[in-house]
Amino acid sequence: MKAERTSKKEDGFSLVETVAALGVLSLAAVPLMQLASDALTNTGRLESRLLARTTAENVLARTMAERAQITVGQQNGREEQLGRDYDWTLIIIPTDREDLLRLEVQVKEAGRDQVLARLVTLKAAKP
Repeated sequence: MKAERTSKKEDGFSLVETVAALGVLSLAAVPLMQLASDALTNTGRLESRLLARTTAENVLARTMAERAQITVGQQNGREEQLGRDYDWTLIIIPTDREDLLRLEVQVKEAGRDQVLARLVTLKAAKP
């Protein structure tokens, strides 16, 4: 039996073809890596906003649950969520109706100026 021989053209890819293919692949990989990096950054921002909103909801829930009459003014505090500190400000102001108070909570990451969450609700002035 004779061994079949393949021609030189069927041996595989040439070095030039391989380098060209890697160049095309690298051109496609750079935008994909940037996309993955941006997605990771956005995930961190969204997580921080979610934790800030949770903090705002907690502050409002505690205030709404208080049986004692709340006073008009501003209260400040700090709360920890998943190891991160968030500063909150609760602003209580009267409304046009004497029996209702407007409660607004603003939450920022500790040491930062950007408000990440802001919630507003109404509460009866007298329990």
